[in-house]
Amino acid sequence: MSIGFVILSHRSQDWRLLAKLLPRLRELGEVDIALHHDTYQSAVDTALVKRYGVRLIPPVGRTYWSHISKVFAIVRGLECLFRLPRPPRWYATLSPSCYPIKSAGEIVAQLSKLTADFYVDMREVDFQSTGLELDRYVEEAVAKRTIGHVPFVSRRGRFYWRPIRVRRPRSVIPFGKHFRLFHGSDWFLLGPQAVAHILDADIPQHPVTRFYLEAYSQAGTQSPCPVETLFQSILGNANHLVGQHRNWHYIDWNGVTDWHPRILTEEHWEQLTTSDALWARKFHPERSEPLRRRLGAEVLNRG
Repeated sequence: MSIGFVILSHRSQDWRLLAKLLPRLRELGEVDIALHHDTYQSAVDTALVKRYGVRLIPPVGRTYWSHISKVFAIVRGLECLFRLPRPPRWYATLSPSCYPIKSAGEIVAQLSKLTADFYVDMREVDFQSTGLELDRYVEEAVAKRTIGHVPFVSRRGRFYWRPIRVRRPRSVIPFGKHFRLFHGSDWFLLGPQAVAHILDADIPQHPVTRFYLEAYSQAGTQSPCPVETLFQSILGNANHLVGQHRNWHYIDWNGVTDWHPRILTEEHWEQLTTSDALWARKFHPERSEPLRRRLGAEVLNRG
C-alpha cells in the first residue's frame, strides 16, 4: 500500500505543525510527500524537508486564500507524485493543520479496502434553488458578479459592506447541462485513474480556470473557492469514474460564522474517537497540543 500526500503551506507557523505531522505520515510505510511551500510568504525549513524526505515543489507563485493559484499548486503536487517511477496507489491532500486520528496500521488497513476512484465530500449544485444556504451562495457567486458594496446592518446589529451583484452573461459561465457544477471540500483522496483524469484535463487551459482568471482580479478572493469547485466538477462529470462523496476527514463546522472550521481541542475527543475518519483538522500549534498528546498516547502509538 503506497500513499502520496500533497500538502500546501505558506506560513512560518506551518513548520511547527509539519514537524508534528510529517513523522506520523512516515509511520504509514511506503509514503511520498509533495510539499508546495509559498516562499513568497515565508522561508523553507530545509532541515525538516531533508529529515523526512519531502519532495519540495518549486512554488507556482504567490498563493492566496480562495484563489486559483492553490489549484495550480495542488496540480503540481499531484503531477510530481503521479510521474514517479513507482507512483502511489492513493493520493491525499492535507494541510499542515491536519493530523491522523487513527493508528498507522488502521489507516493502511482501511485504505487497502477502498475500491472507488475518488473520495471527495461534494454535491452537485443544479441552479434550481435547492434551499440550502451553501448552494444558494455558490449559485449566486457563479451566476453574478460584484460591482460594488453598500453599508448594511444585519438583523443581529452587525455592520458590514453588502455586495451589489449583477448577472453575468450566460456565455462566460462554464457550467451548464453539459458540464455540471459540483462544490465541496478540497481535502480529498484520489486513486490513480482520478489523478490521470485531472492531469489530462489540462487545468491551465480548462474553461473553469479561464472563468476564474477572467472574472476576478489576479490577487483578489475568488468566489466560490476554486479548489472547492474545479476538481470536484472535473471528477463529478467523469462518467467513467466511480466516486464516493466523502473524504475520510473529520472537520467541525458547528457554529462557525466565517469560512474557517473550529480549532480541535480535547472537547472533541469523543467525536474524534468515534468517527471513522482517518484524519482531522484543524489542529492549532498550542491550543490543540493536549489533544495531540492524548491521541499519541491512546490511539496513534498502539500497534
